[in-house]
Amino acid sequence: MKDTNLRTSADRNRLAFAILLCGFLSTVGIGLFSFAVPLLSLDERVSGMWLGTGFAGYFLARVLAAPVAGILTDRIGPRIPLTCMLAVGTGIPFTAYFDPSVHVLFMVQFVIGLAAGCIKPIGMAVLGSLCRKKELIKWFALHTFVFNVALFVGPVLGGVLYFNRSMEPVLFGLILCMGLSAVVAGFSLPNGFHTNSDKQTQEGAARGAVIDRVSLYLAIAGRASGVGAMAAFYPILLTMVLGRSGLVTGSLFALPPLVVCLALPVVSRFSGEVPRSSQVVLGMLLSACGLYGLGMSASVVQYAIWGCVLGFGTAISMPSSMAVASTLDDRQGRVFGMTQLAAGAGLLLGPILGGLVVQASYEVGRILQVVAILGACLCIPLLWSILDRHLHWGRGYTLVLAVSCCVLIVGVGVTPILYGGASRHFDERSVYTYTDVAMGTVVTLTLQTESRKAADDAAHKTIAFIRALQRDYDFRSTDGSVARINRAAGRTWVHPSRRTFDLLQRTVALSKKTGGVFDPTIGAATTSPLYYALDESVLKAKQNLVNYRLLKLDDATGRVMLKKTGMALDLGGIAKGAVIDAAVALLRELHIKAGIVEAGGDFYCFGHRWWTVGIRHPRTRQVYGLIRIREKGVCGSGDYQQFVMSESNGQHIKRHHVLDPISMAPATEAIGVTVVAATAEEADALATTLMIAGAEDGLFLLDKEFPGTSAVWFQPDMTVVKTANFPE
Repeated sequence: MKDTNLRTSADRNRLAFAILLCGFLSTVGIGLFSFAVPLLSLDERVSGMWLGTGFAGYFLARVLAAPVAGILTDRIGPRIPLTCMLAVGTGIPFTAYFDPSVHVLFMVQFVIGLAAGCIKPIGMAVLGSLCRKKELIKWFALHTFVFNVALFVGPVLGGVLYFNRSMEPVLFGLILCMGLSAVVAGFSLPNGFHTNSDKQTQEGAARGAVIDRVSLYLAIAGRASGVGAMAAFYPILLTMVLGRSGLVTGSLFALPPLVVCLALPVVSRFSGEVPRSSQVVLGMLLSACGLYGLGMSASVVQYAIWGCVLGFGTAISMPSSMAVASTLDDRQGRVFGMTQLAAGAGLLLGPILGGLVVQASYEVGRILQVVAILGACLCIPLLWSILDRHLHWGRGYTLVLAVSCCVLIVGVGVTPILYGGASRHFDERSVYTYTDVAMGTVVTLTLQTESRKAADDAAHKTIAFIRALQRDYDFRSTDGSVARINRAAGRTWVHPSRRTFDLLQRTVALSKKTGGVFDPTIGAATTSPLYYALDESVLKAKQNLVNYRLLKLDDATGRVMLKKTGMALDLGGIAKGAVIDAAVALLRELHIKAGIVEAGGDFYCFGHRWWTVGIRHPRTRQVYGLIRIREKGVCGSGDYQQFVMSESNGQHIKRHHVLDPISMAPATEAIGVTVVAATAEEADALATTLMIAGAEDGLFLLDKEFPGTSAVWFQPDMTVVKTANFPE
């Protein structure tokens, strides 16, 4: 540290707090922008491929920028590169004001990724240079706390600024945060300050610690792979196991970072003055145990316990790993550039590895278990370095011990994965369960067959088939039939796939039977994200675009056309059931004797055996009752899946996703409906229809048009109405 203006402890503390403020502001800005981009992509009907590519580019930019920023910081000091990247982050959003297209926003996101890849390692390098060795853990604990808070505040603020579906307030928020951060950095960092520390010790002598650095980088990459896998798959696992309770799922997902923030003051107080690699290993192994436990949990209590273990382990390992890194090289920019490179590589590795695991096993919980095993194994080189270089146990002995630890971790971790979970037995015939993600929800296949291989083959083919149908039916899939029809609305005819044309024919026929209560052209409103939160006048203005009679089908040529510009199809009320039925038909062709195809709580039970399934109450989330069925589809609809609360005249009003196409307002006649029908497609469409119609009109409709179908209504006054033929 060569700057003479930082002679006193107070001067160093002021600069450290300024750097933390700079990091907080920039992280909030990046977080609010990154949260709003996917919402805009949905609103503009951008394909998932574009969205995924945009975020992959963002993370790749961060990974590439971090080491370059670190090296540059050591050579010329942090002031110029930090203020320049913050200035770029402030200026680049202005391009989206001149061209607000999604592709320009993805370019902005990439440049923001470059800025983010520079800001964090430079800030950490400054802290590492400022702080004396005995203060490192304290300051890096505060750094971890500040960034965790910023990661929470950013998305919340992004959601608020994008509430009117405009990116202009979001861009303004990004510009303001990055601009303020640039001002703080420009005025606080003195000229002549360099990120070369004076903490050369036996442990930290830079020229003799290559093994220590590489070992630490591997451990950091392992921990980051767990973070990446959790971000991608943990919400899905919670939804799959615990159901669609947004409050419970959100609370459990937020629990580990909350525990990190609460535990950091305690950990920093009892960590001692000298950062130790043993603390890093202890914390990371504890985090790996917590992650593994989450993967095999089955209740709220278990998720809460293992989430606390994960959070506490992170609180131990995060500041200590940064503090140890600071002691391993005099050039703080280089060491923190490499730590961020390792962390970025782990963030990319975790979701990729998770995708491979779920493709191979169709069990989401296994993803967290496999990534936990990887993270624990990547800690072993650091343990070996501690025993060999610092405790001098002898290279041969420590190598044998390290290899034994890896074998033990893999053996203990993999055995339950290989021999637990996926299968269970029934009447001496094997029943296998497979889980994956499709149609925006969790898909579960329960297959009864003679062999595991037959079940595996059938599951792979069925999941691939489901995804193909989803792409064709989903209005968000740019190349799908429905999306092509929507883009051509009011202009020209479109040739959809034969499956989509046949589904639209059945949909129009059902719309006629229901008198327009079920209307696929409701997409004029529902293809917008958070449409149920829009002002009523906005929805009312689209009413003239909702009319299934304006959906034209040419039987002779297989063409489809929407008559008015602005019209759009949304087959969300029937497509899931249609996909379930098609999946069942495929499984029958593959000689699966019996099973259940379930997607987001809707399912079809097929085969020679009877299945006992539960009907969930829409308010208590407990099982209302059990029904025994076979060769039937069961689908539900309710006001509890997607909704917002608003206030009018002092009353709290729930605005949910099931819209009445006649009034363009959320349905009010029921809070939930469950339908049992001959096909999942019919059950799916009628669940939406009967939710809108209510019990009285719904009973009349079923008796007249669908006499073999049964239903149960949960009414706003908490009473229950059932058809006489509802199964018991």
